[in-house]
Amino acid sequence: MDNIRSNMISQSDVGARLRLFRYGLVVITVLTFVLSIILPWGILRTVEGLEDSDLPSIASYLPFALLATVVVAVAMVIIYFVYAEVLKRTVGKDTGSEG
Repeated sequence: MDNIRSNMISQSDVGARLRLFRYGLVVITVLTFVLSIILPWGILRTVEGLEDSDLPSIASYLPFALLATVVVAVAMVIIYFVYAEVLKRTVGKDTGSEG
């Protein structure tokens, strides 16, 4: 009975860890998009000698921002599945050694 309880706790712990990890990866992806669209525009605004009319619009950075976001999103998906697999194998080894 203790083995079943520890297995249930481990499975719920795995789900909670994966959910939290997934939220963190989504935050990283969203931050990538926001920063990759705002930072170049903000840096150019600090350059002396450039007037507001000389600055490109913030929309001109959209292709780069989308590309960076897609690259980061693909990397986050790969990281998530690798982490999930490692976590599931670790839990499988722990519960198998108890019984």
